[in-house]
Amino acid sequence: MTSHLYEVALFGEFFSKDLKPILNRITLHSESSQPMHSREIVFEPLDASQQRECGGEPILLRAKKELTEADSPWCVRSSPLSMSIQ
Repeated sequence: MTSHLYEVALFGEFFSKDLKPILNRITLHSESSQPMHSREIVFEPLDASQQRECGGEPILLRAKKELTEADSPWCVRSSPLSMSIQ
C-alpha cells in the first residue's frame, strides 16, 4: 500500500481568541498528524499586474520554512520546479 502526504493549511485573518473555535470546526480524519508552523514569503514579478491584464498568470516564487523544526531549510518553489536551500 502506498502512503500519500497531504498538507492542509488555513489562511485568513482572525483574532487569537477565535483560533480555538475555528480549529474546533475543522475536522480532518487521518492516521497521523503533526503540528506545523511555517513562514511563507511569496514573490511576484514586477509586471505581475500587467501579465494578469493580458490574460496570463504570472509565475510566483514561494519561499517556505518550517518553524517548529530546528535548522529547517527554506524550501523555494515555483511552477513547476522546487528545491531546498539552506
